[in-house]
Amino acid sequence: MNELKKKLSSASGFTLIELLLVIVIIGILSGIVIAVINPAQTRLRANETILKGNTDKVCYAMFSCATSRTAPLTMCNTPAGVEIALPNGAPTGSTYNVTEAAGVLTGTGTLGACTYTCTYTVSTGVAVQATAGAGCQTL
Repeated sequence: MNELKKKLSSASGFTLIELLLVIVIIGILSGIVIAVINPAQTRLRANETILKGNTDKVCYAMFSCATSRTAPLTMCNTPAGVEIALPNGAPTGSTYNVTEAAGVLTGTGTLGACTYTCTYTVSTGVAVQATAGAGCQTL
């Protein structure tokens, strides 16, 4: 019996504090590794967020122009008609445009395969906010 008590009392192992400390350190290191391994996707998401914000601004200007002009199809169908300076190149490689076809004004922002589009149907006054195309990351 005394022999069993000696074995149990002299059993070596890790304390709960030591185990928790190791788990925390592993968690911190894995977070750092994930951030270092995947900066390209993070950068792409950030650029697409900027693209969406800039496209929204172009769309708001287009909507404002269309609702305040007497002939929106002819006065608001170009960036100059909307009276905005397009933020082309912000983020790098992006392009923006305002066009008109079949009574619908369309604002677009494009970066690589990602395109955000908004529309304003002049005859009905229905505006559709910027929506992402198939090539965009999920924001």
